[in-house]
Amino acid sequence: MQPQQGVLVVVPDPELRRSVEFALEAEGFHVDSYALLTAALRSGGVEHCACAIVDENAVSERSGIGNRLELIPQPVILLVDTLRSVPQTPHVTILTKPLLGRGLVDTVVALVGEPPTPGLRSSP
Repeated sequence: MQPQQGVLVVVPDPELRRSVEFALEAEGFHVDSYALLTAALRSGGVEHCACAIVDENAVSERSGIGNRLELIPQPVILLVDTLRSVPQTPHVTILTKPLLGRGLVDTVVALVGEPPTPGLRSSP
């Protein structure tokens, strides 16, 4: 069995975090999730993920969000409420909330490829 591709999810809102976890796991991705970026960085999980999904509200110092995201060497999907103060960093892809449809999952697949072991995914 091939190892699953890991996605780090950092979202403070528990309902949104569970929704993101479910969508990714249903596609076959392994998910490691946290409420705050500081906890995720301390855990060491950043080193083992293929990409990270970070809600802007999970970053304690919003003015330095670009610097905080640079601590994650893998591609980052930043979830924002509006596009007002978004860092322009090459490895950061920005999605605005609310997340509708397959936009988030499609973005993860575009960044890291299909997961090696599909979950509950249905055939087209």
